Amino acid sequence: MKKFFPYLMLLFSLLFMGCPYGSEVAIDDGKTKIDDKLLGKWESKSSSDYDYIVSKLDDSSYKIEKKPRGEGDVTVYFGFLSTVGATKFLNVWEEQNSTRTYYFYKMDISSSGAKLTVSPVTDNIKEKFESSIELKSFFEKNKDLSFFYSKEDEVYFRAD
Repeated sequence: MKKFFPYLMLLFSLLFMGCPYGSEVAIDDGKTKIDDKLLGKWESKSSSDYDYIVSKLDDSSYKIEKKPRGEGDVTVYFGFLSTVGATKFLNVWEEQNSTRTYYFYKMDISSSGAKLTVSPVTDNIKEKFESSIELKSFFEKNKDLSFFYSKEDEVYFRAD
C-alpha cells in the first residue's frame, strides 16, 4: 500500500483541480469603466507558453487573447470589471455557446501597472444564483475569506 500512496495522492490532486466558479449571471451589469493599466501584453510568472493580450473592446469591456508562443490556436475571452466593496473582480467568458458562463477572478494590479495578481474564485461553490443582485451579495459576504479563492494565485508581468 505504501508504494501506491504517492499515486493515489496524484490522482486525488488531479480530480480536485478545476476551473474557477462559473455562473450564468455576472456580478453586475458590466458598466465599470476599463482600467487602462490592464491593457497590453502580459506573461505568466509560472509559464512562458502563452502571451496574454488585453485590449479595449468598448468603454467597459476587454478582449483577452491567449496566444501560444509556438504552434497552436489563439483562444479569445471577453471580460469586464465589477467592484464589490473595495475589491475588483474580473467577469470572464468565452464566446462559444449560446449560453454564456461567467468565471470570476479577484484582481490586484500594482500601482506601477507592471504586475497583475489574479485569484480565481473557488469552484467549490455549489450555490446557483438567479440574479446578479444575489450573486453580488454572496460575493460581498465571502470575498474576504481565504477559502473563497483557489489555493494558487496567478501572477502576470507586463511584457510590452
